[in-house]
Amino acid sequence: MNIEFILASACLALLPGPDILFVLTQSIGRGFKAAFSVSLGLVSGLAFHTAAVALGVAALVAASPVLFGVLKYLGAAYLAWLGVSAVRGSAACPTSAGKTVAVEKEYSFVRFYRRGVIMNLLNPKVIIFFLSFFPGFIPKNAPSVGWAVVSLGVTFAAVTLCVFTLVCALGGWLNKRFHIAQYASGRAFGWITAVIFWGIGAWIAFA
Repeated sequence: MNIEFILASACLALLPGPDILFVLTQSIGRGFKAAFSVSLGLVSGLAFHTAAVALGVAALVAASPVLFGVLKYLGAAYLAWLGVSAVRGSAACPTSAGKTVAVEKEYSFVRFYRRGVIMNLLNPKVIIFFLSFFPGFIPKNAPSVGWAVVSLGVTFAAVTLCVFTLVCALGGWLNKRFHIAQYASGRAFGWITAVIFWGIGAWIAFA
């Protein structure tokens, strides 16, 4: 794998976008573990997109405005639902210590991992990105274009996970440094989380 593709992947993973914004906000609000769970989910979703490109399914999605639009708006709707859930959860949460513990348990590894996977799978713009980015790095003498795409996809996912892990560490440090976790069950934090979810959903739907 050439170093140019690795460097390009790292730069693209660092660019402001829905995924890295999602990871950063979760790490600041919930800490390293929650954000890393989201990151693993997002990267797992890349495996699906890689397979879709390798099998030619992605080209069909990109060529169908209807299917592309359905996936795009499903992703936006899912994020809108997460925002509503954040507001409802914060409004129903009293300030007692016992209830705070219960709310924290709700945000398990599986819950955050699932969010990352669904968010990535319902973002068809990832498919368009792969279709436009990968071809320039496929060797002309590659014995199999499909396997070359898989190799690029695995490398991109690994680089992205490294970048997201650094973002998780930064956000986790901010979380501990300013004791943000103690406000994570509050109503104001719920609304902040909701606005972020809705903003990312709008980004996916209209950007």
